[in-house]
Amino acid sequence: MSDTHASVVGPVPGEGGDRREEVERALAALNAHDPAAFAALYSQDAIVYTPASPEPLRGRAAIQQDAQQWRTAMPDMMVELEELVVEGSTAAMRLLFVGTHTGPLTTPSGQVPPTGRRVSVPMAVFTRRGEGGTNDLEHRYLDMVGMAQQLGLV
Repeated sequence: MSDTHASVVGPVPGEGGDRREEVERALAALNAHDPAAFAALYSQDAIVYTPASPEPLRGRAAIQQDAQQWRTAMPDMMVELEELVVEGSTAAMRLLFVGTHTGPLTTPSGQVPPTGRRVSVPMAVFTRRGEGGTNDLEHRYLDMVGMAQQLGLV
């Protein structure tokens, strides 16, 4: 690891602090169930690749809609930061997504009615900040098979 990295397990002093604050703001917005505040951290033309959608999410409105769909499906959802590494404009994070499936869940295969089951699913997210200071590109990796298993769907 170079000295330009910062992580939750021993940040390099003075490195990545503002980027860490941005990540913490994004997670705080998600955990406060505020999709609009979460989406505001992305550029108007941001692109997010996620296994939860058959096509990339394109633009702030699509990102907000995606966050709202997760909140509808799991109103108690929380995302916990386990590790963060910052390299320039890129942040890489390891997260834990937890929630109880009490609302309809939108998947690439269609709507899944509530199961009442609780999930705990690891995630990895790589996000890049653009010149405007907002996120412009993100790749999310979520254990969809593990989630399906925990929901009793497979």
